[in-house]
Amino acid sequence: MPKLVLRCVGCGKTYVPPALHCDLCDGLLRSEYAVTDFKPCEADSLFAFKDWLPPTGSMDTSVGPKVYRSERLSEWLGLNHLTIAFNGYAPAVGAMNPTGSFKDFEALPTILFKRELGIDSLILSSAGNTARAFAHAATQLDYPVVIIVPERAVPRLWLPCKPSDAVRLIVIEGNDDYAFAIRTAGMMSDLLGIAPEGGARNVARRDGMSTAILEYARRFGDLPMHYIQAIGSGTGAIAVWEGAQRLRGAGIGSSLPVLHLAQNAPFTPIHDAWTAGASIDPETDLAGQLNRIARIDALVLANRTPPYAIPGGVRDALKATRGQTYAVTNAEARDAAALFLNTEGLAIGPAAAVATAAMIQAIRAGKVTSNDPVLLHITGNNEHLIQRDVQLHNIDPVAVLRHDRISEATIKRLRQVLLP
Repeated sequence: MPKLVLRCVGCGKTYVPPALHCDLCDGLLRSEYAVTDFKPCEADSLFAFKDWLPPTGSMDTSVGPKVYRSERLSEWLGLNHLTIAFNGYAPAVGAMNPTGSFKDFEALPTILFKRELGIDSLILSSAGNTARAFAHAATQLDYPVVIIVPERAVPRLWLPCKPSDAVRLIVIEGNDDYAFAIRTAGMMSDLLGIAPEGGARNVARRDGMSTAILEYARRFGDLPMHYIQAIGSGTGAIAVWEGAQRLRGAGIGSSLPVLHLAQNAPFTPIHDAWTAGASIDPETDLAGQLNRIARIDALVLANRTPPYAIPGGVRDALKATRGQTYAVTNAEARDAAALFLNTEGLAIGPAAAVATAAMIQAIRAGKVTSNDPVLLHITGNNEHLIQRDVQLHNIDPVAVLRHDRISEATIKRLRQVLLP
């Protein structure tokens, strides 16, 4: 019996890996595992949940979800059951993700799984955190990855080790639109025959991120009433919703956690669509969208093309969990980051600060009350703690492309650089 099959959330058709798309509808493909009982092993990493991760193999790694009961922040907020999932780098709480964010949960399962499937290289786009995670995993596993990033992401591209030749970074100059980087990666995949990583449609990515809720269940034997996270694409929230459904199927918890999903104002396409009952058109008022993106602190949340309205996407996750969305200003996020540092003693990144500020909004609005079990997901922190412990290395690009000069001929000339 295979370890998993893939089932389309929209129409129910089944597929075998490495399928990314349903050929009948636009629904997400979801993993259905042969093992349905929740029996994590003793590993102190995400591979404790290997039964619910796509690769058949695993590896020794420090990458894994960490949850702990808050004391000082929970007291300040008046919450009696606040748990923090700290999935960056903070040895004080046992968080050892080497590139400082929960994107490390995506990269290792994806590369291991694609390699097992006989796929010998991948191409992906990133606004920063994903690039670091995949570059680090590619270096560890000597697996070729081509990573496309907008120019504005370059300052965030560092590793706690020297990147290997397996990492092939391409920077798009003169355009800071993540959606443009996504389209460019798609063109390169088609023209050069490099397998697409898949983004939100990659089950290894989603199931890796679902380990945050699995770790909560392992620690407490239950599901939280509320789950709070900042989102760009919302893929992490979809992953938690899917993981919670697997746990419910295994008899864990009495109901799905309410998803509380936050975005950084003034760029809040998912929040705007959800509150208005509308759809998202990434091309409407493009200049205005890019202007709003330029004004937010949490640039990793700036995704104009999230998987919102597709079957199994963010909208369905919000509906299924009676979810809420939030718009958090830079000022609110900065205040929340300062509060987290003063209470928990840990610096957090802008995206995690957005999530913390959203939790404060939810409490003030009465959406979260004092005795509710709450899981706040701190999805990453800045590089200061990592820099304290190890030397950081820049990821040098193999090519820099002007956004207005990208053509089929330009891409084809990169073949020898990307596929030596």
